[in-house]
Amino acid sequence: MIVNSSLTVYHKDFDEKKRIDKWIRFNYGDKNKKTIWWHGGKGASTEAGYENANDVKIRIPYKLNENLDIKNFKIGDILIKGYIDKDILTLQDLSDVETYSVMLLIDNLNGGDPHIRIGGK
Repeated sequence: MIVNSSLTVYHKDFDEKKRIDKWIRFNYGDKNKKTIWWHGGKGASTEAGYENANDVKIRIPYKLNENLDIKNFKIGDILIKGYIDKDILTLQDLSDVETYSVMLLIDNLNGGDPHIRIGGK
């Protein structure tokens, strides 16, 4: 699989003690190491129609991301192309970057290159 980017994921979880949502950050790759395949983005193409013009397709290969775990993702998590080294308390903390929301999540373990496939809007 060809890789062209790194990825930051903010995974939403619920803190039972404090009774509030919390955001857990996961990074795949870093500023110098590209370990995921990213395709699409805001204004990337209208070939699929305007409704899908801003969609992203992401593939994260297991062999390049040793701590990759499908449990670190769920529908509604936040995706950012590139490496962000910033913990957040609310989504407002990400107002300065383009964000996408996980809409599709598939653990593709078949074939010669097992990976997690993500679709985002």
